[in-house]
Amino acid sequence: MKKVLSALLLTLGLSAPVFAQQAFQLSVPDANFPPGNVKGVRFTILHGKTSQVTGLDIPFLGLSETQNFSGISVGLFFGISRVTGSSNGVKLGLANWNDGNARGADISFVNYNAGQFTGLQVGGFNYTGRLNGLQFGFINATDRIEKGIQIGLINYDKSGTFISKDIPVFPLINARF
Repeated sequence: MKKVLSALLLTLGLSAPVFAQQAFQLSVPDANFPPGNVKGVRFTILHGKTSQVTGLDIPFLGLSETQNFSGISVGLFFGISRVTGSSNGVKLGLANWNDGNARGADISFVNYNAGQFTGLQVGGFNYTGRLNGLQFGFINATDRIEKGIQIGLINYDKSGTFISKDIPVFPLINARF
């Protein structure tokens, strides 16, 4: 009985850091130091993956991946931010990639959001599944503007422009309210 209890306590003690929230984390390919979710600052070199970041995320020379993100992400020297779930906050860098829904501001050379984006996208190329807000860039694209404005050289809305549902591309400005 004593051995079983000792083994259970040892297993619990070793697995506890996985569930803890860290104030600081360094992410490198295939490792996080210390492991767990981040509520504070996360610094990623080349590639890092963690479940949740709340606070400041700094991708450096590579890709920072999180499932859920809330805060500010500042990509340095080709830093890219990818969120596979939900994103809330401001993301700056070479590229911002959201697989789910996002709210806030994405400012980079390329912004891609598969779900609904609410807020501001500024970049050379901006795409979102559904737009509620403003896209400002050279090329802006969406499947549907729900409430928002596209300002750019080329503005694409798969569901049509303010001129006609049959015309999906309009230069300079496109909007729906």
